[in-house]
Amino acid sequence: MTRLVPRGVQLPPNVVSVAKVTPVVKIKVCIDCVPGSKRPCPNPGPRCATHWREEKRRRKEARKSTYQEKTYGITLEEKRAVIAFQGGGCICAPWTGYTGKSRELSTDHDHETLVIRGVLCKHCNDHLGMVRDSIEYFERMIAYLKNPPAVQVLGERIAPE
Repeated sequence: MTRLVPRGVQLPPNVVSVAKVTPVVKIKVCIDCVPGSKRPCPNPGPRCATHWREEKRRRKEARKSTYQEKTYGITLEEKRAVIAFQGGGCICAPWTGYTGKSRELSTDHDHETLVIRGVLCKHCNDHLGMVRDSIEYFERMIAYLKNPPAVQVLGERIAPE
C-alpha cells in the first residue's frame, strides 16, 4: 500500500483519512496558432515550437536594436545601411571573408571623439583596439611589408617548406 502521508506527519484530529488526488493535466494551446488548433505548447508563452522559434528570433532582434541604440546612438537599420555601403560586410571582407552571416559585425567608433567610423568584423575591431587606433602602426606595417628588414640584411632567401 502506498503511503499518502509522509512519515512523522500528524493528521489533524478532524481528518479521518486522506484520499489520493490525481492531478488534472491541462493541455496548453498555442496563443499564436489559428483558433481551434491543438498544437502542444512545451515552451513558455504558451507557444508551439514554430511560434516559439519566431518569438525568440524577434526578441533577439529587439535586444540587438536596443543595445545598438543605447550604446552607439544608431538604429539597427542605420547599421545595416552602413554595412550595405561598405559592400555587405567588414571593410576588410575581401581579405578576411567576414560578411556578418556567421557572427554579428561590430560597430567601430573612435574612443576619444566617439564618432562612429563603420562596421568591422571582430578580428579587425580587436586589432584596431590592440594598437589603440594608431595610424603610425599601420604606416610602419606598410613600410615593413614593402621593404622587409631581413631582405636588407640577409638578401632574398626562401624559407624551406
